[in-house]
Parts: sequence; structure tokens; C-alpha cells
Amino acid sequence: MTNPSPPETLLAIDPGRAKCGVAVVVGPEQEGQSPRCLERAVVGSERLTLAVAEILRRRPEVCKILIGDGTNSATLRRALGAAFPQIILQAVDEYNTSARARQRFIQENPAPGWRRLLPSSLRSPEVPYDDYAAILLAEDYFFEKTDT
Repeated sequence: MTNPSPPETLLAIDPGRAKCGVAVVVGPEQEGQSPRCLERAVVGSERLTLAVAEILRRRPEVCKILIGDGTNSATLRRALGAAFPQIILQAVDEYNTSARARQRFIQENPAPGWRRLLPSSLRSPEVPYDDYAAILLAEDYFFEKTDT
């Protein structure tokens, strides 16, 4: 009997002009499980290559970089491809991830004080949540992979 291969570990990037969300996400270990986020951050776009280099140094198990196909994606893809030719770089559809990321951020980070009385549709996150969009890019990738 052969051992199953370990789940795929991805670095997902939600690109932007000023900042990018990054997340290291490992695929489900068994059918029916969800992908698991190992780390996430929001970094300045001008520092993305340095941040990716640091993540890859700490997380050698990352086998692929996913990058959303939206704002500033082409420029950042070229920079990442030149800096990390040894790793697969794949553009993915990021349609609606920002709205879904906002919703997840609000769900996972209850408002403090009187703000919790506001309906979630009226709440605006006080901090960037681009890292949540990166997590969603990876989760969508894994869910599409299991659907095929």
C-alpha cells in the first residue's frame, strides 16, 4: 500500500496597486476537509517580491504561486516570474473575491463596542483585508480542483 502524497501547499496573492494580500494555504488532507491557511499578511506592492522571497525561505513546501488576474496583476506576475523562475506561477480568476473577503473579514472579526449594533452590510473594516481575498483565491483553486 502506498502512502498518499502530502497535500499541495500554495502561496496565493491578491494583487493591487498599493498593497497585496498574501496567504500560504495547504490543501485538504482528506476528502471533505477544507483547505487550511498557515499564514496571511497584507504587504505593500513595492515589497511583494521581498515578502514572497521570505515566505518561500520559511515555507519550502510551497509548490505553486497563485496570483489573481485583477488590478496590477500583469506587472506583478512579470516581476515574480523573473524573481522565482523555479516555481510555477498561475494566474487565477479573482472575480468577486474582494466582496467575499470583506464579508468573511466582518464575520471573523466582530465589531468592537457600539459598532457591533450595526448590520454587517453597513460595517466597513478598519484595516485592510486583502489577505482574506488571497485565502479565497487558494480555497477556490482547491475547490475547483476537487470538482473536476
